[in-house]
Amino acid sequence: MRNLSIALTVLVVFWTLGVSHAEAEKIKILDKCDPATFNAGGPILCNPDFKGGVTFEEFGELLTPAAFGHPAWRFNAPYLAIESHEKVRVTNKGGEAHTFTEVSAPEGTAPFGGGRVPPLNGPLGLTPLDICLDATQSPLIPAGKSIQIKDLSEGTHYFQCCIHPWMHAIIEVESEDKDHKHHGHD
Repeated sequence: MRNLSIALTVLVVFWTLGVSHAEAEKIKILDKCDPATFNAGGPILCNPDFKGGVTFEEFGELLTPAAFGHPAWRFNAPYLAIESHEKVRVTNKGGEAHTFTEVSAPEGTAPFGGGRVPPLNGPLGLTPLDICLDATQSPLIPAGKSIQIKDLSEGTHYFQCCIHPWMHAIIEVESEDKDHKHHGHD
């Protein structure tokens, strides 16, 4: 009976590893907005039920070129390496709406730039990217919602939030053939 238990345990472990490998890679969109201060006297920016602890004042204190935005507003993971057939699930775990917008720039220039909120661009010295100014090309991902990125071409893809332009992610897409040759397979 003990051998059967061990065999079943091993089977479950290998099955679980196989299932997790088949899932999409994951990126979480994070922020820590405090609903009471972010929503005071204006539009609702932060989900009123969210349990964030960073006040609007604390958030604003880090809108400087040196700090370059609040570190609690970020993409986690900021870098992923995937194969061309893999998908990436991006889930907004924060209290505010964000975008996960692919950005690009002419050769030799930085792909990242400013977003569509002038009060967040100005203190950081950023110029808005055209794609960020077009809400149809940089749609919002509401708090608690997800999107899936798939069919990315081989190469390096740059993403940023067009609301909070310091939030960056890079997805490196490698070809499956390259990976197989790297491991000695044809």
